[in-house]
Amino acid sequence: MSLYVLKFGGSSVATTTRIKHIVEIIAGFIREKHKVVVVTSAMQGVTNQLIDLTRFFSALPINREYDAVISTGEQVAAGLLAMALNSAHISAQSMTSWQIPIYVQGDYSDAGITKVSPEKIFKLLDKGIIPVITGFQGISENSDIYTIGRGGSDATACAVARAINADECWIYTDVDGVYTADPRVVLNARKLEEVSYDDMIELASWGAKVLQTKSTQIAKDYGVRLRVLSSFAEGKGTQIIDYTKYASSTQVIGIAHSLDCFAIYFAPDNLKKLLQPFNLMMRDYDEIILMPKTLQTETQTIISASGVNAKIDNDIGAVTVVCRVPDFVRKTLSEHGVYDKYEIKQTLIHEHSMTFIVPYQQTIPLVTELHEYCIIKHT
Repeated sequence: MSLYVLKFGGSSVATTTRIKHIVEIIAGFIREKHKVVVVTSAMQGVTNQLIDLTRFFSALPINREYDAVISTGEQVAAGLLAMALNSAHISAQSMTSWQIPIYVQGDYSDAGITKVSPEKIFKLLDKGIIPVITGFQGISENSDIYTIGRGGSDATACAVARAINADECWIYTDVDGVYTADPRVVLNARKLEEVSYDDMIELASWGAKVLQTKSTQIAKDYGVRLRVLSSFAEGKGTQIIDYTKYASSTQVIGIAHSLDCFAIYFAPDNLKKLLQPFNLMMRDYDEIILMPKTLQTETQTIISASGVNAKIDNDIGAVTVVCRVPDFVRKTLSEHGVYDKYEIKQTLIHEHSMTFIVPYQQTIPLVTELHEYCIIKHT
């Protein structure tokens, strides 16, 4: 008998039909005599609907009430999934973050989990009841609800797995593992059997949506055995481990991209201070700040109100090559005339990756071309 934490993403619980399928997956673990704790995201699209509702009343809504509103999607999903399990004669009980409790610290909408109290989880398990826990949220010392960033249910699952010393944490999503690029846009992308924590963190932070960055960091820090797999198809998925020997001969692990960001080019030094409420949701460099488009309205409000001289560029995409030898990537781009073919607005160099900021329409063609040059032709 093993103890598993199973996390189901928004697409996995998007409809009542999908929820019934999740019940079948969980039933398979029960038949094999395993103990199971479930963490769920909100049903697909619900969180965006809740965000839209908050914007009806405020152009800058990120605060206590904003998090109180957008956290409710997970409560609906947890309740429905628990009902579905009980109707299938599998004892289950939904549990919110404050009922566990799951404690967090930090900013609204981007808090970090500090502690998960396991006692109530174990009490339910001892009674043969599956806890169905709301992801994406926690409570402060003052009992206010804080959310932990988009995709935060992954972090909840990893933190719960650590707290109960689970044998494994399985993250179910709509793709069957981690690929060398997004298989929905790069048709010859290859699924990886294993990826290191560090490489996964880099891929996730630059747009690979299979895992949230915080979740992988928690797994790395506390040795949580992590696996990413699909709730739509059978398969072993991808295991996230300490170290993997996999890489192409070029030492390129994968290519991530993001179409959901905008750039701020700024002059005054005080802009970062003005954007402090979003400091964990942005990447800032000497000449550029990258932020998610979900914060564009709030950012423009701050800049306009302060009179800061800053240029916002909406027409961008970010393409990141996660690699162990950045010089190879530079050489490859030069040899194949990529610098001549694409309008590279900015190149951001990191220890284990290179990110290229290009016009929005050039993002996917650049991903496809880099994948061909850096991975396909060298494996």
